[in-house]
Amino acid sequence: MTVETSKILAGVGSILFGSLIGIILVLVGMKGLSEYYNDRRIYDGLVTATIFFIIGLILSVVGAIFLFVLIGIPLIIVGFIFELLAARYFRNALYALSERSGEHLFHTAGILIWIGAILSIIVVGIILIWIGFIIAAIGFFTLKVAPSGATGASAPPPSYGYTPPPNAQQTTNFKSNFCPNCGTPVASEATFCAHCGKQI
Repeated sequence: MTVETSKILAGVGSILFGSLIGIILVLVGMKGLSEYYNDRRIYDGLVTATIFFIIGLILSVVGAIFLFVLIGIPLIIVGFIFELLAARYFRNALYALSERSGEHLFHTAGILIWIGAILSIIVVGIILIWIGFIIAAIGFFTLKVAPSGATGASAPPPSYGYTPPPNAQQTTNFKSNFCPNCGTPVASEATFCAHCGKQI
């Protein structure tokens, strides 16, 4: 699967997140991106988040069914804790993707989803989570990846056998660091050329 396909799957899954198909699409897409960036935090964090999300959802539903029984409220509370853990791991996966890809929308989405999960007992939290997933989807669709074979770095200029000291500063009169007799690079504090032996 190509990285472009992974981006599209994760983007569509983010829009549909909360549904089973959305979760599956995000998992498949993030796995591809995790392999592309060679960073297991991206996919592993999402898998952990998904497991906690499902556990929290089951506990919350069972708690709601038995709401008026003694066990109902504790189940809802434990379910809420699992949902917070899920949001935290999902946020960390988005942070890792943001760090590796340079796309800051993932970082913003992670913050909104995390804050939304904390405030999910009120309507504002649900809205923040929804906005976070929309921003994540935009991040996936606009994510720029390096073309295949690109290194992203240019080769350093040739040194011609001379390596300046680590703390040396570039000066405008760089020609004074060459022997006037043979042209060999010399240290600025040298009084004799190490190559030809002439006084500088």
